[in-house]
Order: sequence, then structure tokens, then C-alpha cells
Amino acid sequence: MPEQRRVSLREGLLSDLRSIFSPRMVLTAWIPCLLITTLHYRTGAQHAWVHDVLRRLYYLPILFAAFSEGVRGGISLSAFASLIYFPHAFLSIVGRDPGDALEKGLEILLYNIVAVVAGLLVDRERREREKQVRLAQELSAALEEQQRIESQLIRAGRLGALGEMTAGIAHEIKNPLHAMKGTAEILRDVVPADAPERRMLDLHIGEIDRLAQTAERFLTFARPAPADRRPLDLREVVGRVVSLVETQARKDGVNTVALPYAGKAVPRVLGDADQLTQLLLNIAINGLQAMAPLGGGELTLSIGRERGGEKRIFVVRVANTGPPIPADQLERIFDPFFTTKDGGTGLGLSICSRIADQNEGVLSVRNLPGGKGVEFSLALPAGE
Repeated sequence: MPEQRRVSLREGLLSDLRSIFSPRMVLTAWIPCLLITTLHYRTGAQHAWVHDVLRRLYYLPILFAAFSEGVRGGISLSAFASLIYFPHAFLSIVGRDPGDALEKGLEILLYNIVAVVAGLLVDRERREREKQVRLAQELSAALEEQQRIESQLIRAGRLGALGEMTAGIAHEIKNPLHAMKGTAEILRDVVPADAPERRMLDLHIGEIDRLAQTAERFLTFARPAPADRRPLDLREVVGRVVSLVETQARKDGVNTVALPYAGKAVPRVLGDADQLTQLLLNIAINGLQAMAPLGGGELTLSIGRERGGEKRIFVVRVANTGPPIPADQLERIFDPFFTTKDGGTGLGLSICSRIADQNEGVLSVRNLPGGKGVEFSLALPAGE
């Protein structure tokens, strides 16, 4: 501990010296002070008015030093000016200032008083400025948090309303489908197996089953299973997703990268492991499908730690090097039934957003800078 304290003290002293003898301080304070002293020493005693002017010129570099480095800079230069002026003021080593001794002594005292007062004012102003900057940053973070919550509430409300409507429609569709399937099966039983009509009835029943599965997917979207939230390590979830997509990624020529977690705190959250795996797996598969037309690419999964307001947040990012999402589609990407895929239902990312809401998380998307791909982020509050 004493050694660490000495090292810290030495580093602090070196930092202070670097700021006091910075190029700006040298040009605006130290060199002018030396020039004034040189002129003072080289001026004859018969030019009393010149000595009066030069004696007061010391205030300029002292004030420049105080304005530049606060109390430390002001006192450093005032002490230096006092020391180099003192022999000329009271000793006859190299000439002598012909002014009154009391006046010269008060002048030296004022050098240091002006340095302290100006330096304190400058330091106070800087502290207030830093305080205002911190306050502005906190307000900006609070505003971003508020906007994020508002966006989340709007999305949740939209999904909830659509979910209720979808549930009603799917429920009304399923009842006639059951009746149609029952009557079709009865007719199939009385039609000979080798009759042409039998093949048409089989096709009819198959299409009814497909419609029933579609209605069931809509009901799943409208009434998702409740989350079984338990403490879990996000590294395990990410590792599971990587193992599930590796085979398909190799077939598509995509390199799958799971970046190591660099934080000290364990990325532990409270969530449903199966649901979060489903969410990240769906996003990863979408990324593979986006890169498939390009003949390959890179899928990257990473975990980071952030602070959202007063909460600690862990963020899982899934990035791919596929084509960026058009700007007009970014706002709609999580809307139900919105899809850019041929034959897609538009429910995949909507269900992912619902899963994130159920786990008190936020799912977002952005295009990477320079058109280098797309990144989905799942932010989850840290669990105990």
C-alpha cells in the first residue's frame, strides 16, 4: 500500500507539472514573465516610471496563468515572479528598483493575492461548468430512457390490441375448421380408396389442417405462454444459440462468432431461458437468411454491460453482415404481419418483441455504420 501511494503521488505530481509547463502556459505566462524581469533588471535606476510600469506588468502573465490552470497555475507564476523580482526590489545585485520599499513589498503581496483570487474564481467556474455538463448528460440519458419506455409502451399497446383482435379471429376460424374437417373425414370413409374423389378429399383435409396450424400460430402470438423467469447466465443462452445455428451457418458459408464476455460481473438476468433462446435463435436464423444470397458472411453474438438510468443492464447483440434494412422499414420491423420475405407471416419478430416484453427487456434494431450489416440488441435488467 505505501508503494502504491507513492506511485499515485508521483503520477499526480507529474500530471500537475505537465499542466503548469504546458506549451500554452510557457507562451502566455512563463516567457512573458522572464521578458518582463529581463527588462526590469536592464532598466537603469534613473527611469523610475519604467520600473513602475514593469512592476505592474507582472499581473498580466499571473492572470493568464490563473485563467489557464486555476489556482495551481496562478500561484506557481506569482511565486516565481515574486522570487525573481525580490533581488531587484530589495538587493543591489544587478541594479535596483528605485521605488519605495513598502510599495514594492505590497506589490509582491498583491501578486500572490491576485493569483489566489483569480485562480479560485476560475476553478469555481470550471467546477460549475463540469457540473452543468454532467447534469446535461444525466438529463440526456433520462430523456433517452423516457423515449425508450414510451416506444416500448406504444409497441406493447399495439401488439396487445392486435393480439386481442387476432385471438378473436383465430378462435372464430378454428370452430368452422373443426366442423369442416369432421364432415370431410366422414365423406372420406365412405369413398373407396381407389376413387378419384378420395384424393381430392385427402387434399381437402390436408388444407384444413394447414389452416388450423396457421390459426394456432395466431393464437400463440395473441396469447403467448407465460414466462418462467429464473436467474440465468446469458453466456449459457448465447452458447446454446450458437450451437443450434452452427450447422446451418456452415452450409450457408457463414462464419459464426461468439465474442467472449469481457465484464467482471457475471451477466446474470432474471428470465425464461427457453423463451430467450427462441428469441435469439429466431434473430440469428433471420441473419443467416439475409446473408444467404450473398454467399456467406459473419454472424456475431456478444454480451455487454451498460447502465440505463439507475439500472444495470446486460445487452445481447446479434449482428450480421447482410444488407442493411431500409430506413422506412426500421420503424415497422416489429409490427405484426409486416414482412419482407416471400411467404412470410410477419409474426417472427413480433413474437420476439412480445417475449422481450414478458422478460422485462427491450428488443431494438439498427443498421451498422457504413452499411456493414444489421445489429439486433436485447437489453435485459441485471438480476440478483
